[in-house]
Amino acid sequence: MNIPNALSLLRIFLVAPFLIAVIYKIYLLALILFVVAGVSDYLDGYLARRLEQKSVLGSFLDPMGDKLLIAVAFVALALQGSLPAWLAVIVVAKDVYTAMGAGILHFSGHFSVAIPSFWGKLSTLLQIVTIGMVLFATMVSTWPLLLSGLFMATGCVSVIACVQYILGGIQVFADNTRSAGHPSISNQRGDDA
Repeated sequence: MNIPNALSLLRIFLVAPFLIAVIYKIYLLALILFVVAGVSDYLDGYLARRLEQKSVLGSFLDPMGDKLLIAVAFVALALQGSLPAWLAVIVVAKDVYTAMGAGILHFSGHFSVAIPSFWGKLSTLLQIVTIGMVLFATMVSTWPLLLSGLFMATGCVSVIACVQYILGGIQVFADNTRSAGHPSISNQRGDDA
């Protein structure tokens, strides 16, 4: 196992202690674990590129660690009333629908490289900032209006990213189906090639 993959695994293993810290309202520890996970996310990508250690396993572990931590954080913080439940539902639904779509494309033979879009990246950034700000707000008095605006922005951008990924998946499916359904030129001429 290479260093980038080990860092991705570390991030996955940090989910349980993070969740315990949130459940027991040890928010400073939760924030520290969240920051450590964020740093490990940056480092695993940087090291994979720098050391030329990109791998199939890493391409699976890295996003899994990100999505797992974000989903757990949103659900746990929503259950505690620290952020609105509707936002947790939107964030988790976006990731579930995106993963389902990727799985459907993959298992139906419509292979496509998933390239993160601007909206997808912005959505992830806002989700991370939201988690960090909510954890920070549990320890320090903040402006409720700031958090409300952040919740709205995160929700809206997450919906846009989800719709964009769904439409993109439908387009890939349609394009691959059309190209697979057209007979080759030689078969149109009656060749038995």
